[in-house]
Amino acid sequence: MNVPKLPRDGWLLCFSAFSADLGYQGVTALFPLYLVLDLHASLYVYGLVTAIAFGGGAFAAFIGGRAGDRFGHQRVAILGNAFIPLMALAGLSSSVWVAALLYILGWWARYLRSPSRRALLVNATPPERRTEAFGTLHALDIGGGMISALLALAALWLHLAVGHIMLWAVIPLIVSTLLLVLVRRDQVYTAVTPPSAVSGSARLTARVFMLPLLVSATLYGFSFYNLGFPILTAARAHRTAGYEWGVLAYVVYLCVSAFSGYLLGLRRSSAIRSLWLIGYLVSALGSGLIGLGEWLHLPTLSFYLAIAVLGFGMGAVETFEPALVSSAVSHTRLGRGMGFLSVSRAGGQFLANLIMGILFAFGSAVPYFYACASALLAAVVFGSVELIGGGWRPSV
Repeated sequence: MNVPKLPRDGWLLCFSAFSADLGYQGVTALFPLYLVLDLHASLYVYGLVTAIAFGGGAFAAFIGGRAGDRFGHQRVAILGNAFIPLMALAGLSSSVWVAALLYILGWWARYLRSPSRRALLVNATPPERRTEAFGTLHALDIGGGMISALLALAALWLHLAVGHIMLWAVIPLIVSTLLLVLVRRDQVYTAVTPPSAVSGSARLTARVFMLPLLVSATLYGFSFYNLGFPILTAARAHRTAGYEWGVLAYVVYLCVSAFSGYLLGLRRSSAIRSLWLIGYLVSALGSGLIGLGEWLHLPTLSFYLAIAVLGFGMGAVETFEPALVSSAVSHTRLGRGMGFLSVSRAGGQFLANLIMGILFAFGSAVPYFYACASALLAAVVFGSVELIGGGWRPSV
C-alpha cells in the first residue's frame, strides 16, 4: 500500500484530525441515543437541535474562515478546537435543553475550526499533492471516528452509562489541540498551481466553477442529514440491544468512509467528475437504498449495506470538494473559500435535519427518499457543469 508523501505539518494536521474525531465522533454516535432514548426527547426535537448546530455552524464557519485570513489560520484552528470538548459534557446533564446547548456549542466550535484547518493543510502541501492530502486527512479523520465509535460500542456492551461514555472524548480532543500547536508552517505553498503551469484564462475558469460548486455543496447539504437518524432507525428496529445496533451503523459508515477517502485521494482522476459521480450520486444511492429497505421491510443486512454505500459517497465528497476549492481561490482568500464551502454544506444541513425530523411523521422511509432526491439533484447540477465547462481540469 502506498504511503502518502506529505510534509511534516501535513501529517501533524492529519493526526490532529484523527485525535479530534477519536473524541467527538463517539459523542456524535451516542448523543441521539442519549437525547431521544434516555432523556425522552422526540425525533423532531433531535432534528431541531442538529439543525441549530449546523445552521449556527454555518455562521461560525464563515467567521472562522474570515478570521483565519486576517489573524492567522493556526490561531483560529487552535481556538475552535479547544472548545469542541463542550459537546462531551452534554452527557452530564439530565435536562434536554442543557444537554442540547452544550452539544450545539461544541459543534459550533468545530465549524469555527474547520476552514482554517483546511487552509493550513493547503498551505503545507504542494499543489500536486492536494487531493492526496485531503484524502489522507479524511481517512485519518474518519478512521479516528470509527475507533471512537467502536470504543463506544464496547462500552455499551459493558453496560456503562451513555452519559459517562461521552465524557472520555475530552482526552483525545486535548491531544488534537496540542498537535495543532506544534504546526510550524515553515514552508507555505501557494493555493493554486504556479502561473507558469496554468494560463490566466484557465485560472479564471477555475474561479467560475466556485459558484456551481457551492450550489452543489448546498444541495448535497440538503441530503446530508445527521447520522443520528440512521442510528435511531437501527436502534428502534432492535428492541433488545438497540443502542449497540445503532452505534454499529455508525461504525460501518465511518469505516467505509475512511477507506474511500484514502483510496480516492491516491487516484489521479478528474476531481470534478469524481465529485458528482462517486460523491453526490453514490450518496443519493445510499439514502435511496435505506429508504427502500425501510419501505419494503428488507432484512437488517440490507440496511448496513446501504449505510456502507452512503459512507463511500461521503468519503468522496470530503476528499474532492476542498481539493477543488484549493485550486480555485487565491492564497489570500483561502480561508474565505473554505469558509464558504463549510457555510454551503452547513446551510443545507440546517434545513435537512429540520425536514428529516418532520418527515419521520409520514413514515420511516420518507425522509431517506427525500435525501436521495436532494443528493441526486446535486449530482445533476455539478455533472452539468462538467459538460458545459468542457476541458477545464483543476490543479489537484
